[in-house]
Amino acid sequence: MKRIAKYLIPALFAAIVFPACSDMEKKLLTVEVIGKNTIEGFMKEYDGYVAAGEGLHAELRSFYPIRIKYAEIAGDLLNITASADDGDRLLFNYQMEQHHVATYPRTYWAAGWSIVTQVSYIIKYGQINLDQDWTASEKAVVRKIMAQAHFARALAMFDICNAYAQPYNYTADHKHIGIPILTHVAAFNEELPRKNVDEVYAQILADLAEAMSLFDEVEKVAPAAVQKSKISDCYHISYIACEALLARIYLYMEDWEKAAQYSKSVMDKVALSPASEYINMYRTSQAVPGTEAILRINNYAASSTLSSFFDPTRSGGAKFEPAPLMYGIYDADDVRKQLLTYVPEANETGLIAGQTPNAVCKYLWKKSIIDENLQCHDNFVFRASEMYLIHAEAVLKHNADVATAADDLKAIIARARGVETTAVSLPSTVDGLLEAVKTERVKELCFEGHRIFDIIRRKENLVRTNNADVKTVTYPNNRFILPIDQMEMQSNEAMIQNEGYETN
Repeated sequence: MKRIAKYLIPALFAAIVFPACSDMEKKLLTVEVIGKNTIEGFMKEYDGYVAAGEGLHAELRSFYPIRIKYAEIAGDLLNITASADDGDRLLFNYQMEQHHVATYPRTYWAAGWSIVTQVSYIIKYGQINLDQDWTASEKAVVRKIMAQAHFARALAMFDICNAYAQPYNYTADHKHIGIPILTHVAAFNEELPRKNVDEVYAQILADLAEAMSLFDEVEKVAPAAVQKSKISDCYHISYIACEALLARIYLYMEDWEKAAQYSKSVMDKVALSPASEYINMYRTSQAVPGTEAILRINNYAASSTLSSFFDPTRSGGAKFEPAPLMYGIYDADDVRKQLLTYVPEANETGLIAGQTPNAVCKYLWKKSIIDENLQCHDNFVFRASEMYLIHAEAVLKHNADVATAADDLKAIIARARGVETTAVSLPSTVDGLLEAVKTERVKELCFEGHRIFDIIRRKENLVRTNNADVKTVTYPNNRFILPIDQMEMQSNEAMIQNEGYETN
């Protein structure tokens, strides 16, 4: 696929030479680069290879906000405002076409394949480096980075497939058209055709199996470097993150038994954050990452597209805000409702002073944070709350286990309301509890990149009460997925356009 290769190979150099700025990454910025101006030169030296691993996490930082915005704009939980960009408006009103190359068809595609391409190099040179005369601890780090790379490719391909192909359960045999599969360093002019969705998912699962196997190998040499039994560093890909991704994937595949198995494994290792920590794990994320954090994007000292997207204090105001329906679904004592209203702090002046606008506060840091480098949000990729909701849905679908599902839901609801689980009342039937799961997924996971994917995987119609022009999109629908952008179509003769979009 020449477009994939053409515009993504330079991204690898950028990630290696200019990795994102965690403490480790700052150190790597000083790596000598004179005479090492090739990918091979970087990747076959230990410091360069470690830098590539950090750069891979920086690639996730670039991709995941795009994914979050896509899933929420295409859903029903947001209202658009006058300051929104044209591309956001096109997506919001389901008017996206393949020639809109400066918007989501292009940006989502490019950011996702950038991860996949970098992974190909990391895996290729990781295998070479394991044969070099390096120490056992250095080779353990190589294996850990390779494990993280396999996870990153699985996550990226899963998310690309969800946006550009119909869901796994769209057909009974899962053989509808998916996306290309790239597991090697692509040649500049290589063209890769789209594979069926079942083949794509098989590759995703194979990557996760390999990631977990590599983590197992590292644990034998350096147990503290993996921490399979707990999360010690939520800002880097871990063994538990692999389990969390498997839980999400099997949920989408409707393999209820495995979804329950992997979500429960994570629940046993990662505790929910207490109610007292809930707001601050969003608003002061660098200080309070959250007990339940499994994988977060470290935005320390980085610009944030999500904060500007939702910030009502910016020039022009927020681009999107919560739809009115969000303000009627929470109990009065639910701590989560606080994240839907922006309350100015004492040191804020100007137009925002004295106002309390509707706003998505999950990506807005507190203005009391003085250090500019800490004025950031760290968006979640996985957290324990999602695992509880996956587990509840899976056990209901798998064997109608209403007692276990009720316990899962009560843990989430009681935490949110600051009460004991005995104070939470729930339906006693499977159908009633499944509706409760749907409601709690909205309350708990809103604006974190799940909404449109939840609607599609459940084969539901999108019915909106927000201010979109398009109020209903019936399932199934070609418009539930993005078109392949025009630049990709023109440069890759093997590419097939999604049905319902222009073909020239």
